[in-house]
Amino acid sequence: MKYKDGTDIISGDIIRWDCWDSDDYTTWTMTGMVRSDGKVVYLGGGVDFGLALGNVIDPDEVIEDSEANDDDMRGIFKVGVCSEIANLISSMKVI
Repeated sequence: MKYKDGTDIISGDIIRWDCWDSDDYTTWTMTGMVRSDGKVVYLGGGVDFGLALGNVIDPDEVIEDSEANDDDMRGIFKVGVCSEIANLISSMKVI
């Protein structure tokens, strides 16, 4: 996979892409973590209310979803790295 700017997506990257939902007639902004095997762990963004968190997505599906949009919304973008997510999780307080 490659980012919209043409650079390679690597293991540990946190990525974001838009996904058109023709059933709900809306665009969801999906977020995922790239694994060492290139697959993507879903971190949220759809209408699933967090219940799909952790599902594994094939990179071809991410690419297809990211390209099925208007020109200005196409592509995959980097929003962080795994260590940042780990730091956020460890800083969460017990409720």
